[in-house]
Amino acid sequence: MECELCDFNSPRIIKEYKYWKLSAAAQTPLGWTHAMLKRHVSFFDELTEEELAELKQVIKDVRGALDKLWKPDWFNVTQLGNSNPHLHVNLIPRYKEKREFAGKTFEDKTFGSGVESEELSEDIVEKVRERLRD
Repeated sequence: MECELCDFNSPRIIKEYKYWKLSAAAQTPLGWTHAMLKRHVSFFDELTEEELAELKQVIKDVRGALDKLWKPDWFNVTQLGNSNPHLHVNLIPRYKEKREFAGKTFEDKTFGSGVESEELSEDIVEKVRERLRD
């Protein structure tokens, strides 16, 4: 089976770490990102101690950037693998109130429960990526 994330060279990349790539997601809530392991494994328990320690830093970096930009009220960290079995971690900010960004109103309609997302245009994804890179 071919894995799109094993050969992932996307313009959505925000930052590269030794073991992980951080990428802007094309969905809401505002600031949703993916941390993708640079080697192919499927499950969280296959991480080395070094990869796990670096993932903690990635999460800290994302939360810090999002706190400065949009001040999320909560933050979900999930590893699902339903759409792609390559280990990637969803870093999902959650908001009680609406946020405005790039001429668009973002509303987290399911705050406090599961995530309901909508697809973003590539233009908005690029603007989110640039803000997070800064």
